[in-house]
Amino acid sequence: MEQAAARFAQPTIACLGLAFKADVGDLRQSPAVEVVRRLAAKYGDRVVVVEPYAPDLPPALAQLGARLAALEEALAEADVVALLVNHRPFSAVEARSLEGKAVIDTRGIWR
Repeated sequence: MEQAAARFAQPTIACLGLAFKADVGDLRQSPAVEVVRRLAAKYGDRVVVVEPYAPDLPPALAQLGARLAALEEALAEADVVALLVNHRPFSAVEARSLEGKAVIDTRGIWR
């Protein structure tokens, strides 16, 4: 992700999904939370998180400046889009929403 973000002077990174697995709201032991934590530690409030199954960010992520947003808002702002969890709503993202962005699809749903 660092390589993708390096293409932009002040990148905004949209991280899609925090949950342990698709279509649930359980964030316990989720690798995605650690990925977002590391990004937020470096990029702060330029990290936008979309998690449709959780009403709030974990405090540790919010304290680093990461913020929760709706999918459409995050995609509009993002320079880099990282799909971390394959929640159903993310499979409906249209290709035109990703044009001009660095896309990291860790789940293989946008191929």
